[in-house]
Amino acid sequence: MPRALESLLRPLTGRWLLALALAGCTLGCRDEAAPPIRIVLGPAAQDEVTLVPKAALAELIEISPTESELQLTFSSVERGCDTPVTSSPDSVSLAVRLRLPGGAKLDPGRYPVADPTPTTEANPVADKPHALASVRLHGHRSELRPGGDLELHQVDATPQGTVDGLLKLDYAGDAEHAATRVSGRFSAHFCRINRLR
Repeated sequence: MPRALESLLRPLTGRWLLALALAGCTLGCRDEAAPPIRIVLGPAAQDEVTLVPKAALAELIEISPTESELQLTFSSVERGCDTPVTSSPDSVSLAVRLRLPGGAKLDPGRYPVADPTPTTEANPVADKPHALASVRLHGHRSELRPGGDLELHQVDATPQGTVDGLLKLDYAGDAEHAATRVSGRFSAHFCRINRLR
């Protein structure tokens, strides 16, 4: 290549490479936004919110040799496993507990949302794997009534692992209780795994 042409192209090539590097960093360095979770706790506008989690945490705790529990916490404020859930009126959080009694393993699958009361004829699911959920909104904690399910698509129950799935918590409502719904995809990182052995 003639020296004159090379001297003309060198600044353009440098600028082009710089532009490519900046574009690559913009695409590659961008934080992956957590999937939003839609929460509806009643018919009023203040009962609805879209939670974009700043913290999405998973904890696996073995309660006994035959029972374990997966705890999922999604919060609108940054927090860790050992940080208590804030009760600020502006914060929103969702807690989902997957109870795994009878030696059930934490595996991908679909788990119904059950009533938190003990096993009865009206609540036969309590002795099988099931989920329980609660929402903190406007400084008030609400236990979700049974309905819908928690779907786990991928589970990597190791330190630095994740659990991915879908929330489809849906209560149709009745004469005494308003309909509620919690829906959305999620990905939570394991911050604690407590095994008995």
